Amino acid sequence: MSEEHNIKKSESEAQKGIPTLVTPLSTIATQVGEHVLSAIHNNEETVAVITTVTGSKQGPQVISIPLTAEHMQQVHVLMNEIHASDEPERVPCVGFHCYVETEDEKENS
Repeated sequence: MSEEHNIKKSESEAQKGIPTLVTPLSTIATQVGEHVLSAIHNNEETVAVITTVTGSKQGPQVISIPLTAEHMQQVHVLMNEIHASDEPERVPCVGFHCYVETEDEKENS
């Protein structure tokens, strides 16, 4: 039985009772590899794939997003902006935790 068939079957059963998603267990490397190959195979414009592992009500999930050349350019611009900022953002207080400058830092500012 294919994974796609399992998903469709569980979706139809979910309408009758408790919502479930049934897919075969596999290693993280296999899941990521399948996502990457699927993204590249299903879209000719895909040049890269971003994959992350997230938590959800159903447990950890592997989520992948295919990227086109335009998306990659946007990612490149964002990464350059991050690298251009060498001064970390300072938040004066978060809850009861407040940053206190030392005498050396006060003199250097």
